[in-house]
Amino acid sequence: MKNYSILLLFILCFNSSLFAELLKVSPQKGESVYSLLTRYNLTYEKNIDFFLKQNQNKISEQKGLYLGKEYELPIKIVKFNNKNIRSTLNIDYETAKKIQEYNSIVVKKGLKKSSYKDDQILWVPFIEYDLNNDINKKENEKNVAKDIFLRNNFKKNNDLFGEKYKINSVLDNKLAGHYFYLISGHGGPDPGAIGFRNGFELHEHQYAYDISLRLAKKLMESGAEVFLIVQDDEDEISDEKFLKKSGTEKLINGDTISSVQSIRLKQRTDLVNEIFRTYNKKETNHLLIEIHVDSRITDKRIDIFFYHQPESEKGKEFCEALLNTIKEKYDKNQPGRGYQGRIFGRNLWTLRNAIPTGVYVELGNIQNPQDQIRLIEPSNRQAIANWLYKGILQAYNIK
Repeated sequence: MKNYSILLLFILCFNSSLFAELLKVSPQKGESVYSLLTRYNLTYEKNIDFFLKQNQNKISEQKGLYLGKEYELPIKIVKFNNKNIRSTLNIDYETAKKIQEYNSIVVKKGLKKSSYKDDQILWVPFIEYDLNNDINKKENEKNVAKDIFLRNNFKKNNDLFGEKYKINSVLDNKLAGHYFYLISGHGGPDPGAIGFRNGFELHEHQYAYDISLRLAKKLMESGAEVFLIVQDDEDEISDEKFLKKSGTEKLINGDTISSVQSIRLKQRTDLVNEIFRTYNKKETNHLLIEIHVDSRITDKRIDIFFYHQPESEKGKEFCEALLNTIKEKYDKNQPGRGYQGRIFGRNLWTLRNAIPTGVYVELGNIQNPQDQIRLIEPSNRQAIANWLYKGILQAYNIK
């Protein structure tokens, strides 16, 4: 776990160190491409080709700019190493001096609020100062590191599944280019909701985790990249009815899960967002799924239901696809049973603060004897994972 954690931390930190992202700005009223570049002290002839290519979907046929839209400038936002510009960027003294002067100018013009020595952020106009080759080198190094991480992530997930359920080969590539962030609710010091059956305690986080592992396996078998944000080296996919209490879960980067709820929620969401920033690019799809088990009065049976962020149309669409799939499965496998699952918009921390579209899945009432069967039977846990997988395919219109 230690080496894996170090590698992940390297990946997550990379974007916040050298050449993290492009500066995004909005044009002023009546501003042209020329005047925008000039306002940021960028030579039009040097930077125009990059600007047009980078922002090609936001420029009119007459090369006009739209108010209210953000445009990426050929300026990299770089974390200053608190020593000097030369060592931060690994460049020569003369170029470092030019970048220092540039950063002084943009502060004086009011384009940047603070000096790089105060906020630890450098603006680097890389084309202006012929640093493009250096950036390409950094990008290549970053891509190699990302590839290494993904290979190790696959291996780590496979180890978490246990020997019996390891993936021997990817079955298809239906979900290639899709990235999933799976969070099993609670964990570590927080067992979540607790039910009782035949003298055993049923802990929410254990059953949510088992189903998360099963879903992760299904997604990976179709070529998806899956990040299990909560992990437990001591547990694996289990064929037992009564899952042992552990509390040994940690986060994907090896950090201990906080006992303070607000910190715990932020820990997980921050990790999701950091990984998203690393792998988000054109023609990729990203979805966050958080799995819980509800807790209500004992005689209340609850079918699987879903939450999405109220303002998220995509989140709602995913919930509808998952709900419709589960309803179809119940109608086919248990005719006449009926399915009362519902979808709710709810302003939950993770849904509100995570960058990728997110959905919450509530698997039932852990205190209700009938709902408990849905959780304790291994075949039922596998069925839930299968159905969620099918719903995801439906949401993406994949056959």
